[in-house]
Amino acid sequence: MIYDPGDAASMARTVLPRPVEKVQFNIRVDHEVLAHFRDYCRRNGLDPQGQIVLFMRKVLDTEFDFQERLWSALKEERS
Repeated sequence: MIYDPGDAASMARTVLPRPVEKVQFNIRVDHEVLAHFRDYCRRNGLDPQGQIVLFMRKVLDTEFDFQERLWSALKEERS
């Protein structure tokens, strides 16, 4: 069989998506707080780890909104 470079160029390349980098961290929480949090999640059908991640995202989104609002207020104040 003869190699034809034209055929290789017309073939589509498959690019695999990169896995999202995840980091594990350990925190210390009062036993009673953790127990109540787990009970709350169990009663409401929630994943405790997922709830912590959602909370972290909400904090970051709120911080971003706060910074944007503060910047807008400072711009208006200068005018």
